[in-house]
Amino acid sequence: MPRTTRRLPHALVRAAAVFVLSAGVTVPALVHAPAAHAADVSATFTTDDARLGVQITGNPLWIKVSVLASTAPGAAVLASSDDLRWQDGNTDAGRPYGYVTDTAPRLPEGTAYGTYPVLVEYRQSGGTVQKWTGGTYAHKLHTGVTDLSFDRTTTSLTARKVVLSGRATTWDPVTDAVTPARAGTSVKVTVHTYTDTWKDLTATATTGADGSFSLPFTPNGAINRGTATVVAPAADTVPTAPAPVPEVGIEKTTYRIAARLDRYRVAKDTNVTVTGRVERLTPDGWKPYPGAPIITTSSRPDYTLAVNGLMGRGVSAGDGTFTYGARASYATGVYTSLAPSAYYQSRAYDQGTIAVPQPFSFTHWGVTLDEYGRVRGTGRMTTQAYCGDQTVSLQASLDNGRTWRNLAGARASGGTAGYCPFEVTSQGYVNALYRLHHAETDQLTARTTGSVRLGRVPTRFSAFAISPSRPYVNAKMTVSGTLQQQNAGVWKPLKGAKVTLLFKPKGDTQWYWVTRNVATGSDGRFSFRATNYGDGSWALVKQSANGYFYSETKAKYIDAR
Repeated sequence: MPRTTRRLPHALVRAAAVFVLSAGVTVPALVHAPAAHAADVSATFTTDDARLGVQITGNPLWIKVSVLASTAPGAAVLASSDDLRWQDGNTDAGRPYGYVTDTAPRLPEGTAYGTYPVLVEYRQSGGTVQKWTGGTYAHKLHTGVTDLSFDRTTTSLTARKVVLSGRATTWDPVTDAVTPARAGTSVKVTVHTYTDTWKDLTATATTGADGSFSLPFTPNGAINRGTATVVAPAADTVPTAPAPVPEVGIEKTTYRIAARLDRYRVAKDTNVTVTGRVERLTPDGWKPYPGAPIITTSSRPDYTLAVNGLMGRGVSAGDGTFTYGARASYATGVYTSLAPSAYYQSRAYDQGTIAVPQPFSFTHWGVTLDEYGRVRGTGRMTTQAYCGDQTVSLQASLDNGRTWRNLAGARASGGTAGYCPFEVTSQGYVNALYRLHHAETDQLTARTTGSVRLGRVPTRFSAFAISPSRPYVNAKMTVSGTLQQQNAGVWKPLKGAKVTLLFKPKGDTQWYWVTRNVATGSDGRFSFRATNYGDGSWALVKQSANGYFYSETKAKYIDAR
């Protein structure tokens, strides 16, 4: 409980006590404290040198503490004192704050060791004498720890273990004798270690007949103090404040490492071989570092001792060389270093790169061949990896799939929704197998769609005539011709096809249809009448039909009369 910052000097407290006694009042009248005053005293305590202390708020003018034989009404007073002085607290030293008797209470000879109740009497400025009976005094043997030391002042990579030695002693406040603690006394030791984070190591030892004990520790880093204290004491014993544990430093090692991978690109979840050499700096210069734990990770080493993205590990041979497998699941930077330790001066590493193509699938894909001979491949590359810069090729085979040739390629776009759409076009063949293909890259695996056979029948106008050759404007003229199809390399009449007559007036750039849906006969011939609209160019085109290529005539220019 915190005390007030304003406090009467100790001399005034003593003067008040002397004044009351000199007035002939043997004991100030005791008044039962109201609840508000009873809260002034919070606790009593026994110091390591057996003095009695009391924690009280305010600025008391007078304090008296009495050790009672029991809690029974009218119990005898074994010892009392109103000679108390203020003591500042120190948490590290295990010293509480409060008013403490000038000397240890002297209990009657033969008083058994034990815990005795305490009566606290006090008077605050402007108040009456109050009393409080909630405390105790430990009239016991005091056992504590001393002479702590480590067998080494530092630890290192090759000597990580240290041994703490010490003694436990017992002080008898009655005889003032100091002797070794009883054999089998338990001593709990906690050391504060630091690697990249703070960590407490705790162990318990038992003393020998001479009070000595020892404990091994492997801190794997520095020991930044700690405490040692007696625990689970006998009923007649009280532990003293914890003893401070000395510090232990670390000797750091400087190393350098070179590593390489046997392959740059591998399939997912496939091992690559990591080889290299590690050396450490010694007083004689750089020397091979045998038995060093090597790791390869996908994350760059940092100042912590964490290992993130472990791909593989190994141990260096006597000449400092190492060889081991590392498994890759995705394209990444590859970092080879020693397994992290507080004993290294820094996390030196060698960096490489590995490509691990990720799987994908072609979805919503298709290949079409239009009447103009253009092949168009569309679809999506569906994957969890980035695919926005990948190239999809349109391929064709003229020998039933034995060999394939690339017709064109196009880059996929997008890539933010788990897929990348693409479209690739090229001039195709009369009849061929087509497919879509992605060659393996650092990002994605190789993949090919199934093949589809696409083809159309070639067509041509073998004849085209207009008569008379110079018709009058707005006069009728006869348009005739022959449309053929190619079958097994032979041109034959195309029956039932439809043709359209087109006209482009002189000086115009646009074609206009004049007559449509003129059907060819069984011999592929057609003939029909049309109106001559003036000077200009005339042409025939075959109208679209499934399974046939487009064809057209050469334009005929007519100088109308």
